[in-house]
Amino acid sequence: MIYFIGNSDYKNKATLQECFDYCFKKEILGIDIETTRLYKQGTYDESEYKAGLDPYLSKICMLQIGDIENQYVIDTRVIDISLLIPIFKTNILFVGHYLKFEYIHLKHNYNIVLENIYDTMLSDQVIFNGLGKSKDNPEGLRFSLEALCDRYLGIKKQDNNLFNQDEDDETIDKSTRLGFINIGDRDFTEKEIEYGAKDIEYPLLIKSLQEQNSYFPKECLSLEFEFEKVLGDIELKGINFDKEKWINTYNEKLPIYEFRLKKLNTFIEQNYKNFCTIPDLFNTEQNCDILWSSPDQVIQFLRFLNICPKEKSKQTKKMEWTCGAKSVLKLLPRNLKELYEKDIDIDITDINTFLLNYLLWNKSKQCCTTFGEEWLKNIHPITKRVHTSYTQILNTGRISSRNPNLQNLPADESYRQCFIQSIGNKFLNCDFSSQESRVLAEVSGDKKMLDFFNNGHPIHKTDFHSFTGTNMFSLLRNDPDLIINKKDFPEERQIAKTISFKVAYGGSAYTLKDDFGTSEEEAQLFIDNFLNAFPDLKSYFKNCEENVLKTGYIIIDKTTNRRWFSPDFDKLEKINKEIWSYFPDNYRKLSKEQREKVKKEVYLKNPHVKDMWSLYFTIQSSLKRTSLNYPIQGLAGSQTKKSAVLFRKYCIENNLQDKLFLVNLIHDECSAEVNENFAEKGLQILKSKMIEGAQFFCEKVKMDAEGNINTNWSK
Repeated sequence: MIYFIGNSDYKNKATLQECFDYCFKKEILGIDIETTRLYKQGTYDESEYKAGLDPYLSKICMLQIGDIENQYVIDTRVIDISLLIPIFKTNILFVGHYLKFEYIHLKHNYNIVLENIYDTMLSDQVIFNGLGKSKDNPEGLRFSLEALCDRYLGIKKQDNNLFNQDEDDETIDKSTRLGFINIGDRDFTEKEIEYGAKDIEYPLLIKSLQEQNSYFPKECLSLEFEFEKVLGDIELKGINFDKEKWINTYNEKLPIYEFRLKKLNTFIEQNYKNFCTIPDLFNTEQNCDILWSSPDQVIQFLRFLNICPKEKSKQTKKMEWTCGAKSVLKLLPRNLKELYEKDIDIDITDINTFLLNYLLWNKSKQCCTTFGEEWLKNIHPITKRVHTSYTQILNTGRISSRNPNLQNLPADESYRQCFIQSIGNKFLNCDFSSQESRVLAEVSGDKKMLDFFNNGHPIHKTDFHSFTGTNMFSLLRNDPDLIINKKDFPEERQIAKTISFKVAYGGSAYTLKDDFGTSEEEAQLFIDNFLNAFPDLKSYFKNCEENVLKTGYIIIDKTTNRRWFSPDFDKLEKINKEIWSYFPDNYRKLSKEQREKVKKEVYLKNPHVKDMWSLYFTIQSSLKRTSLNYPIQGLAGSQTKKSAVLFRKYCIENNLQDKLFLVNLIHDECSAEVNENFAEKGLQILKSKMIEGAQFFCEKVKMDAEGNINTNWSK
């Protein structure tokens, strides 16, 4: 039954007291809200922060609460819901879809904090992790409420054509939600009231069906539901920002960008007249005609030079010409790669130095466009802070940041220094020490790695990359007395650092040769000696590859049983089955000579089988690489999530929310603001909760974190 509380003329009326009496005694309730604009349209720039979505530019116009039997729809424009607040302080489980939205708006508008929650969107993203729609999997699952209603309940989204519907089909009209944004003082329609009630009923029905899934990892879901509140707090709070510092940084970068652009143009004008403008009566000079910001034009020039690289397109899945920085960087010799990393300019004297200058210009362009004055639109019109939005679950379980993306700021510290503490506060920066290397030690159980992290090293102390280099190159050079360190052997240490990360992520000699500027054979030699230095890694990697090819999924971390399911596994098995259908059943029992003869006959009659083998091994190789990568990134991501959850819980239990709070999370790093008189204690709390959260997932290796007190986000 739908009950309405408000002024609209609806068939079933109720009072707020009746709603309270019904809901207060329940163990599970559905919760949902609808929002409308708070200010007159045009009052603020809504290009980034939009009315109806942003809590500071919106107000709640409808609150829906109830269970499957009875839903209460409340017009909060005319009804004071203070009477209901005690309901939210009980242990009632609140169920909804994408509850971070409700969490943020209820907290901002009514200081109501949803603590005990079940989110049907996050649940489905965990249960079917890896199978969602993406560029690589365009036919994958969607996780909107409409998609879940279709998949679980057989309820489809309403078609735009209102006159061609089967009356027996239940539908959802998604456009109804959009109507609330500009509703003003207009009474709710019956359709809007019933739409609001369904947003209570549907998630409750979906929850019961999700719980019947054969894979339903309660520990993982519990972590995600707790972490959803962490992200809600951070997004609502935002991070303080110094606009003037940002502008000063932009003004410092702009002359460098212009200088590098002029160098490129001059190089073309002096050496490649066919890529310059044609002189005419009004312009006798031949100016560079290449628009360097146009990939098509740059590719055309690189192809003319016969140096244009290719990479696999994410859209077409085919090898295509590219001028992307990663691909072009691979063309440079090692000494020029180092200049690029250090952002050092040199004259253009040949093709390689031209490529270096193009890459340096491209880096400057990003600083003056993406991270130039245009970026200032991310300052909130009300709070004057920057409020990022987080995507909570990627394939590995890690998070991402968007609008704006605070994970892809330029490496230059001058950008991070623009994110500052509030008046009377300090900024805390804390990150895990060698997190992914320690995680690799944990999951692989390699004895040498575990001993290093747990007991330290008499020579290398805590420098794992020098320790790795010593183990590698002492074998490679057959010199047991060799000691690699940062000062005397920087190149060897860097090779060891690169190897330790990239091999663990499925890197091969083919990909690593470009990083080292060496041959594939020498790169393979580095890999072999790395694996020989840490012998337990090889068996661990082999087990990872075998398991994913056997089961079609990867266990990201055993503690919460988070998994990633391959969207290509069924395709892989289907291809394999079809390939072998062309071969006789006794093929594997034949002699080597007989197998070769049969193979030639099969390929002659069915030449496409070779292409099928190629596709099969491409998918298989990708799965193997993923099986090495995801457990490390994913477990590290779970550590960060658990740490943030423990930190939030501690601050709430000790009434520190206004004195100590998180403002940003990036992979292995937690940033917080703290009252300046509580800074030392605040850093101690943050560091201890990070270690505790990380250790929750590690039984074999000690985890550590390092932090500092600052006036900004700089490390």
